[in-house]
Amino acid sequence: MLVSPAELVAVAKATITECSVQDIEKCLDEDTIIIDIREPDEYRKGHIPGAIHLARGMLEFEIHNLINAFSTDPSVPNAEQAIVLYCGTGGRSALAAQCLESMGYTNVKSMSGGLVAWATAHLPLDTPAS
Repeated sequence: MLVSPAELVAVAKATITECSVQDIEKCLDEDTIIIDIREPDEYRKGHIPGAIHLARGMLEFEIHNLINAFSTDPSVPNAEQAIVLYCGTGGRSALAAQCLESMGYTNVKSMSGGLVAWATAHLPLDTPAS
């Protein structure tokens, strides 16, 4: 039986933790690592200030190194590091959050609505100089 991408995302969203754009805005200066999992060209067009770019296609291969490099509190085991993932609308980040949880990360969230919701809420974006 084939499963549609929408069904796959729905299953992921039923098992992961999602957070709102307002929740993310509050963590911008905290020890939460915010990861933009969109493609490089999407990231270059605009992203959440302070977000680290790690494209979805390389996430599983690079996440351990990224967490080791950016963990700010040595008393927090890497598996418990607060991580927020976002994409364009929340589908890819939901799938990515599910994957990171299956890798053993215990404090992973997906930003509901993705960058579209962030921009709609008129929250700050880092964009290239025109």
